[in-house]
Amino acid sequence: MGIFDSITRGLGSLRPVSDAELEDEREALRQRYVSSGDVNESSKLYDELHRYDKEMTRRASEAYARENPNPPEPRHREHGWYLPNDD
Repeated sequence: MGIFDSITRGLGSLRPVSDAELEDEREALRQRYVSSGDVNESSKLYDELHRYDKEMTRRASEAYARENPNPPEPRHREHGWYLPNDD
């Protein structure tokens, strides 16, 4: 599996990276973005940050789905969500 991970990583996939490595790489990227003085470089780093954020959100959503396989049904109040609870 190691060679396939290195190939997908070389092609730009973030999936084979562990969560800790992903957070560390994102923080280093964020620091480069903040300290960047060039607009073009900042734009590229901004897009890269969003790519990391999307992967982190995907992983968090998958973890939540594994922990909560049957989410509760939404509950609606008797008279609607926009009315106060003062009865």
